[in-house]
Amino acid sequence: KPLDSSDIGPDIWVKIASIVKDNYDNYDGFVVLHGTDTMAYTASALSFILRNLSKPVILTGSQLPIGILRTDGKENIITAIDIAAAKEKGKAIVPEVCIYFENKLFRGNRTTKINSENFRAFQSANYPPLAEVGIEIKYNHEAISSPEANLPLEFFSIFDNHIAILKLFPGMNRAFIDSIIGIS
Repeated sequence: KPLDSSDIGPDIWVKIASIVKDNYDNYDGFVVLHGTDTMAYTASALSFILRNLSKPVILTGSQLPIGILRTDGKENIITAIDIAAAKEKGKAIVPEVCIYFENKLFRGNRTTKINSENFRAFQSANYPPLAEVGIEIKYNHEAISSPEANLPLEFFSIFDNHIAILKLFPGMNRAFIDSIIGIS
C-alpha cells in the first residue's frame, strides 16, 4: 500500500529493512521507491539498521509524479536498477545504502534534501558523489565503502525516539537550554 513519505518513520524503516533482510540472498541489489520529503531520513536510518551490506540498497523517486510526461522518475528508476545490479569481479560496485537522484548517487547517510522545486533535489555537502551519470556511469571507487570480508548482514531494529536537536548560539538563555534538557 503506498504511503505518503511524510508518514514514514522508524516503524516503516524497520519494515523496509526487514524486506531487504528477508530477501537478501535472493537478489543482487535492492531499489526502494520513496517520496522525496523523507527519503534522506530513510536512507540514513537504513544505513544504520543494515550493517555489513555487500549489496546495494538504492532509494530513488521523483520530483514530478511518474504519470506526468516530464517526470524525472523514469530515468531515476531505470538508473537506480542499473546501479543496484552493477558488479565488478562478481561483487557489487556500490555495497551500501544510497540515494540516486538527478544523475548523482549519494551515500545515504550523508544526503540532504535541498530543493522542492528543482530536479536537483538532493546533495551531499560533506561527501563526494559515489557516482555521476551521463552517457556512462562513472563510479567514484575511492569514495565507495567496501564491506569487511565475509561478515554476515547484521540487522538492528531498535530506535530511541527520545531525541531533540539543540542548536547553540551566543547569548542563548540558560532557561531555554534547561527546558530542552529536562524534557522526558
